[in-house]
Amino acid sequence: MDVVLLSRLQFALTGALHILFPTLAIGLALCLLPVVAGISACFPLKGTSTDFYRKFLTVALVFAALLAPLPRFPAAAAMPISLHHDLRVVLAPENQSFSGMDTMTVKADGSASLVFQLSNTAVVHEVGIHDKSCPFEVKDGKLEVPLGDDKRLESLFVTIKYSAFFADKAPEAPANADNPGYGVVGIISEKGTFLLAGSGWYPELPGSFPTFRLSVDAPAGLQAVSAGRSLGHETIADRTLSGWQVDHPLPGLSLSAGRYVLRERKLNSITIATYFLPQNDDLSSGYLDAVAKYIGLYEHLIAPYPFEKFAVVENFFPTGYGFPSYTLLGSTVLRLPFILDTSLGHEIAHSWWGNGVLVDARGGNWCEGLTTYLSDYLYKERSSELEGREYRLQILRNFTTLVTPERGFPLTLFQSRYDPASQAIGYGKAAMVFHMLRRKLGEQPFWGALQEIYRSRLFKETSWKDLQTAFERQAGTPLEQFFTQWLSRKGAPRLTVTHALRERQGEGWVLTGEIHQVPPLYALELNAAVDAGEQSRHEALSISRETNPIRVIATAQPLRITIDPGYDTFRYLAPEEIPPSVNSLKGSSEVTVVLSELGWEGMERVAMVLARSLGLENTRIVPEARLEGAEFREHDLLFVGLPSAKHLPAKLPPGLIMNRGSFVVEGRTFTGPSDAFFGVFPQTAGRCLALFLPLSPASAEEVAGKITHYGRYSYLAFSGGRNEIKGNWPVTESPLMVK
Repeated sequence: MDVVLLSRLQFALTGALHILFPTLAIGLALCLLPVVAGISACFPLKGTSTDFYRKFLTVALVFAALLAPLPRFPAAAAMPISLHHDLRVVLAPENQSFSGMDTMTVKADGSASLVFQLSNTAVVHEVGIHDKSCPFEVKDGKLEVPLGDDKRLESLFVTIKYSAFFADKAPEAPANADNPGYGVVGIISEKGTFLLAGSGWYPELPGSFPTFRLSVDAPAGLQAVSAGRSLGHETIADRTLSGWQVDHPLPGLSLSAGRYVLRERKLNSITIATYFLPQNDDLSSGYLDAVAKYIGLYEHLIAPYPFEKFAVVENFFPTGYGFPSYTLLGSTVLRLPFILDTSLGHEIAHSWWGNGVLVDARGGNWCEGLTTYLSDYLYKERSSELEGREYRLQILRNFTTLVTPERGFPLTLFQSRYDPASQAIGYGKAAMVFHMLRRKLGEQPFWGALQEIYRSRLFKETSWKDLQTAFERQAGTPLEQFFTQWLSRKGAPRLTVTHALRERQGEGWVLTGEIHQVPPLYALELNAAVDAGEQSRHEALSISRETNPIRVIATAQPLRITIDPGYDTFRYLAPEEIPPSVNSLKGSSEVTVVLSELGWEGMERVAMVLARSLGLENTRIVPEARLEGAEFREHDLLFVGLPSAKHLPAKLPPGLIMNRGSFVVEGRTFTGPSDAFFGVFPQTAGRCLALFLPLSPASAEEVAGKITHYGRYSYLAFSGGRNEIKGNWPVTESPLMVK
């Protein structure tokens, strides 16, 4: 049944009940009064009159009627929507502006006026309805057009002629990458053009999902790229014309332009393409091969690719965006060695989830978690069981170290990432929800549900509730408890094993114990691994109480039991399960940055770059000589430069040696002026002690800006600005493991 029709029927029934309930209640009170009188006559209570019964029942029933909900009626105002945009833009990069003409097909739905969202920088020159000029008003980024008698028309053809300039500052060397666009929404420049959907570069009616035809007139050699199907790029004299046709309704349109070299291939009926600047054209072949591989993977797992093209487009400043039918990657991003193996596939997966099946984010954005699970995680799982386990473990470590109580929130409130903690929730926790769902339901129901969602919800706004319905249908079982506990609560379960005992019983052994949960309690399905030498086994456990008994029978003597050895359940890790890491420092609420006494000129600037790139808030920079004992005990510390011996950890991790002019890590000695070490060391009381040791100022600032990208690691070694060594201090204990 059509969703709109269903909602209208529900509303009509609800309204009818709201009107009838008070009437029925009062009528019932009047009808029962004679009955009450008869009861009181036959069964009189001492000291109680018939009049009392009458009054009591009348008051009770009328009170119930008054408590009944009052009738609710729909709002009088309807919301106009745009159905199609025929958009023509003339770019003028020399003055960071453009002129535009947008001819829209609009459904007014009886509204008295149309209110468009448009950039504050826009100047509207003329508005016409059916080729007839009409009055308008522009104020605070809104263009209001009164309709008069035109509101009676079913469809309107509205033409808006306007101009605008966009001059956001593109980051030259951004400190961190928590925001994929660094807060930039619009730039028109000689280097390139970037106009984000929602920036007001064309008139938008909120709530619309229109189609588009876009024509971009730009200086010769400047090709424009957007969503949809290419209508070609043609250069005539000193101008280049680019055309795009979008036949699938979209909530918004973005635009990029640059002096690209275009490379194209056909993949069945799909055009795959790269729009790279000349200096990166040598990367095109590898990217086209990778695009074809990823599209083939997701067509096999889910369904045919939903668009006419997929393009990898280069941006002139570092971005990582996935738009309908293309991804926009910065020049420096394109050359990162891991992009082809991870990030590119993630953006292509968004073609199915987020750009294909759209997100109804009113109950939380689910698509980043699903896309992460079906790309970044799935690639590791398909590579090896161990790599999949390590990825899940890292999700748990990121969440435990980054999501402090004040930074936590439930998945129903996640919209997009804006810092490491929000990413650990919306990407990491959500990915684990899908992993637990897959393990709970099995392969066929899990993939069958995703295929059903794609078939039924393509180009429709889709909520967590819609996903739940599909998974329930495929599994044939209700999942309300599962989704409620993982979506509506912030945080995660905390588990420990206690009172573990093994006893001989006949020819075998019995292992008993308890799993404890810290409230709030979760219903969990856990795996218990019993290590009994060559006869090791796994046992499935279901828990839901605060204290949950364990009883496992083994034929051989148990040597060790581990609960959730594969990190398949989303939970908080205990401190002993987490090696200190860059993320441990990034999750700190207060860090004191300490400048070593053995420093150099410009050290404070390097410290500021490092703190900013790590996203550290509430920091202050102090010289080592002023470091107070109380502060050392109570705050997380980040040393820049080699500190004195009294401030170093009493016991350095095995194999690490640090001196003023050299350091040794993993058996390799670093002595060059461009070498640098960064480490986060184990401390007591949950505190962090980190050290950044560049051997000279030569590349200190460059390396300081890169450390944030290695959040999972305990230690890093750089040479010439490149990472040479990365690793974690060993972890051997867990409250869920009993030896």
